[in-house]
Amino acid sequence: MRIAAKVGSLLKSRAGKLLIAGAVTLAAAGALAVWIIPATRAAGTSPKVVVIGFDGADPGLVRQYMAEGRMPNLQRLAKEGAFNNLTVTNPPQTPVSWGAFITGLNPGRNHVFDFLTRDPKTYKPHFALMEEGSKTLLLGRWNRWVFPPFLLAIWLGAVAAIFKLRRKPIMAWSYVALTLVGFAIASLLFVFIVIYLPIRTPWPINHLEGKPFWQVAAEAGKRCIVIRMPDTFPAAPYPEGRLVAGLGVPDIRGRVGTPYIFTTDPALTGGDNEFSVDIVAVSEYDPQPITATIQGPFNKPFYEYAVDDTSVGATDPQVAQRAKEKCQERLKNEGVKPTIDLPLKLSWGDNSCTYEVQGQRGTLAPGQWSPWVTLDFAFNPLIHIKGMARFYLIKSSPQLQLYMSPIHFSPDDENVPICYPSDYSKKLMKRFGPFKTMGWAVDTWTISSNLAGEDQFLSDMNQTVDAFEKIMNGTIADKDWDLYVFYYEFTDRIAHVLWRYMDPKHPMYDAAKAPQYQEEMRKAYERMDKIVGEAMEKMPKDATLIVLSDHGFASFRRAVNYNRWLVDNGYMTLKADTGVMTLQDLFDDNRLLFKNVDWSKTKVYALGLGNLYINLKGREREGIVNPGAEYDAIVKDLKEKLPRIVDPKDGSNPVKAVYTRDEMYKGYDPDLTADLRVSNTPGYRVSWQTSLGGVPEALLEDNLKAWSGDHCSMDPSFVPGMFFCNRPIEKEPNMLDMAPSVLGLLGVPLPKGLEGAPIVKEAKQ
Repeated sequence: MRIAAKVGSLLKSRAGKLLIAGAVTLAAAGALAVWIIPATRAAGTSPKVVVIGFDGADPGLVRQYMAEGRMPNLQRLAKEGAFNNLTVTNPPQTPVSWGAFITGLNPGRNHVFDFLTRDPKTYKPHFALMEEGSKTLLLGRWNRWVFPPFLLAIWLGAVAAIFKLRRKPIMAWSYVALTLVGFAIASLLFVFIVIYLPIRTPWPINHLEGKPFWQVAAEAGKRCIVIRMPDTFPAAPYPEGRLVAGLGVPDIRGRVGTPYIFTTDPALTGGDNEFSVDIVAVSEYDPQPITATIQGPFNKPFYEYAVDDTSVGATDPQVAQRAKEKCQERLKNEGVKPTIDLPLKLSWGDNSCTYEVQGQRGTLAPGQWSPWVTLDFAFNPLIHIKGMARFYLIKSSPQLQLYMSPIHFSPDDENVPICYPSDYSKKLMKRFGPFKTMGWAVDTWTISSNLAGEDQFLSDMNQTVDAFEKIMNGTIADKDWDLYVFYYEFTDRIAHVLWRYMDPKHPMYDAAKAPQYQEEMRKAYERMDKIVGEAMEKMPKDATLIVLSDHGFASFRRAVNYNRWLVDNGYMTLKADTGVMTLQDLFDDNRLLFKNVDWSKTKVYALGLGNLYINLKGREREGIVNPGAEYDAIVKDLKEKLPRIVDPKDGSNPVKAVYTRDEMYKGYDPDLTADLRVSNTPGYRVSWQTSLGGVPEALLEDNLKAWSGDHCSMDPSFVPGMFFCNRPIEKEPNMLDMAPSVLGLLGVPLPKGLEGAPIVKEAKQ
């Protein structure tokens, strides 16, 4: 009580009143600080944006499955914000559409307008997005002449300095001995460089022009993670960036993807095998285990480049060829091989097959996958490439059929630019386990060559997604980012090979199997919805989420051979049949896909997924069409005549429209960009042979491949993409609006030259 009385007396005094006033002031200041500081931090906190891309996700199917109640997470997104068709590029192709997404530039300006383009000086095709180049190692062919003498000079200088600094006299023989040691070391270095160091090494060249929006964001101080996005190989550095490259990353042989089938069946073929599955013959009569060969990477540094460099400077083709043959013979005698191969031991019985490669052994039952097998390809004791592959036993009786996946670069091989920083994919592998690194990760080639069934395809697809989904869920939950971009391909791949079960009019439609594989399509879209739900759960609650696709899908019932039409209508002349072209032809350095074309009588040729090129004087090597009136007349004729093609089967018009490049693009390179693009109506697509420069006999033919759905040569009006956002939007979305919208959401000033505009309300500048 005494204490209470004293306290009360103190509080009533003048000093007490001042004390109370001070305490109230401090409390008020503290409360204000508690309110202001979080508000200030919130105002200054960087907004976060998540973008998830699903290649080929069709808005029509999405609406159908949403109506069936199978896509609750996307239904929620549509209710909270927006769901619209997305206007995509012309043509509606994966590298083209995502290229516009990445750069905010139309395909004419960013230079990726098709999967394929050509060199007008040689007519040789190559991938428009990326092609293989090479880079000089250190000083190249001067390495052997510069580094050994440089080392010797340093050695002799050091020896001379030691002799000069020593006070006691040194015998002359000591100086001679040390000098000889220096010459010996320099000689050994010379030999080492000649044997172990290549003059140049392969290096990819990305043709996509324009700055990726995540680089713009990173330069503004944003932390960005980009995983598996197409058009990103080789992985380019950006401030504090993390990136795993997507479409464009080849297999270890430099291909889009080369699967293998080891078989004892001599009759096994892939039909026309336009997709280049490598069928490896295995003897069923030799004692087991038999040894087969896994063909690995091409020995470009020590074989191919050496052969090519032999003919440099030769103007006579015959002289150049003789020089190459002489070099090949020398390399053969030295034991230098054109490919780096590995032995594979196989033994099998009625219901199993055992494989062994580089000490890794496993036994598979039919329908079973192996774990990932690491493959070490040694060019020499110094230079190695690390790959990985999986086996799948199709059957072991009565004939062996053992499938091996394309060989992926191992994520923990830091020598290949599949990620940035160079150890990022290695860290992901250590944390989440192995994952595919090839850009086209899901194998659609084997089933399209009638060499695999739906069960194998679906199991490969789902296991591929398992690994990527694990990576997404882990890295998005880290929240150590401001911008997070992740790409999935499976919605595109399943539509390519199972669309025949969605379309009763398709020549490969099977009514008995249709319900089963229509359900598999639903499951794939349900998985897409599940992935979106996982991202919504793990990302910050106030983050903006954009979910989109680069195009939709349509049935591919009939193929159109435009080069056949050009021949039949006098625009192209052949010396002889062109034969069957394959994807393998794209990678043959001695290729000339138009090998039997008479260029002196050819005005137009088709290449790629709907492109027409005028054989123009001054641009093409053997051009015959004059610029100006003659060029314009041919363009006018093609625009009028091609849409009049009639399919005698049902009277349909396969061609929707023929676009000039001026109608599609602005700011394009006239030497690079195709003169015209032919777009198809649903049910039709440019043929594989036309895409590769071939000229089949028929103008129109049924598509009898599992690859039964497509979009690549469709008119973009028939195959729009999908767009979801958890915030409202101000106008119909266009792919060119995506880059400015993301930057706007991040609060990053838009760089000059972007062709779209922010469409999300919070992103308006």
